[in-house]
Amino acid sequence: MVELYVFLGGITLVLIGIVVTLIRRHSQIKRHEAAMAKPSAAAVPRSGPAPGPPAAAFDPAATRIHFRESPPAASTALLKRDEAALPADGAPRLVCVGGTRKGSSFPVIITGTTVGRDPNNDIVIADPRVSYRHAWIGIIDRKVVLRDLGSTNGTFLNAKMDTLVSEVALSPGDTIFFGGHGAEQFRFVVD
Repeated sequence: MVELYVFLGGITLVLIGIVVTLIRRHSQIKRHEAAMAKPSAAAVPRSGPAPGPPAAAFDPAATRIHFRESPPAASTALLKRDEAALPADGAPRLVCVGGTRKGSSFPVIITGTTVGRDPNNDIVIADPRVSYRHAWIGIIDRKVVLRDLGSTNGTFLNAKMDTLVSEVALSPGDTIFFGGHGAEQFRFVVD
């Protein structure tokens, strides 16, 4: 007899669940139909400008977010810059000149230095605009090369914030921005 009550209770719960689901679905359909029946704001004729907040002024210090579909063509031109080869006794390094790590210095080693938010990187930048594995900087053919690792917000060189870098040979004095303007800034120096 107990098994029968348990069985009937289980069936009752399943039926209640089905009814609740049908009621919710019916309610969603009614809301959708009501929203479609209302005239859209674009269909209502207005005289004069639309009310609303005033247009925002251009802020050159604002962060720009770039979504890349393919590597930018401008980065190839940057790679062909007239950069000098590293001196035989030169010690390349990155010096943080802006941001929370200002004054910190990081050597660029032959095998490369990784930059990003991941704690396993050589240079860790705790900024949400910086990807977990954002960029790599290493020595190739006696030249220091900066390579973006497919970051979301991009890598920029010398405040050219409208040109994303995919790969470029660095020259002493170059300033690198990871993730956009206002983020950590690094200067490439050779001692």
